[in-house]
Amino acid sequence: MQTRNKGPLRKWTWLHRLTTVLFLLALVLGRQAWFPWFKGSLGATQLVGSIPFADPLAALEVILASHSVAQPLLTGLALVVLLYAFLGRVFCAWLCPLGLLLEVVHSLRDRVQGHFRRRGKRFPDIHLPKEIKYWLLAFFLLLALLTSLPVFTILSPIHILAWLLIFRMGPEIIVLGLILIVDTLSPRGFCRSLCPLGALHSLIGRFSPLRIKISPETRGRLYCHQCTIHCPMGIDLVEDHILPGKPTVQDPECTRCGACVDVCPAGHILKLCFVNPHTPTRAPDPQTSGKSPS
Repeated sequence: MQTRNKGPLRKWTWLHRLTTVLFLLALVLGRQAWFPWFKGSLGATQLVGSIPFADPLAALEVILASHSVAQPLLTGLALVVLLYAFLGRVFCAWLCPLGLLLEVVHSLRDRVQGHFRRRGKRFPDIHLPKEIKYWLLAFFLLLALLTSLPVFTILSPIHILAWLLIFRMGPEIIVLGLILIVDTLSPRGFCRSLCPLGALHSLIGRFSPLRIKISPETRGRLYCHQCTIHCPMGIDLVEDHILPGKPTVQDPECTRCGACVDVCPAGHILKLCFVNPHTPTRAPDPQTSGKSPS
């Protein structure tokens, strides 16, 4: 049985948690008249009073629902799309408050699962197809067009959580409760399989130059599996990326959270950095493939 890495402080993990908390703090402070640098919500914000940013899914829903395009909304959408095209699906790990909450839930779930395992019992572990979120993305965009309402933006547990944290508790907490139940039964099920916003971010950031780089000395011959075990998005880094000799983790589901880098025992095999996303894949050496580096 694989064990969790007990090495040094997981700097990337704590760093992306810190940015999420700071983002929430900025949203809270933005409600104050004396804090002019950051105003708005998760759906749309304004930086230093002049630079607009818009949640791409919320912006698309509003455009489809209203059958019109407002210039500030279009500008905010374009800026965010360019940002995520460059950085990839970073919102999910570095800014999303629901992602932070579900990360905590996942850690608690691991502890409960270990408790069940020690007693010879199995904890529910339902795996949902990752493709569901892409169908949900298409469904909510079509629904906005047909109903003239930004339905997902209204029902989004991400927006609801931010609202509850900034303002007050309300009946919307039922939606969050359902998501927590889903994630308890299916590890990171919402982020991996049900979030249409995550689906859109994956499409936008598919060719982002910010990636997990794999050391060329170990491609095609490492089988530690700690990175795969700890990946919150369920990406099989070893079988799908390292052993085939790929230069980077090329899965669009990657949120650049750095968890795999933090738990890598060697400490130098995986690295979060900017690379050329079009670097050709190097085929593994057949004489060393599947063998541990000496």
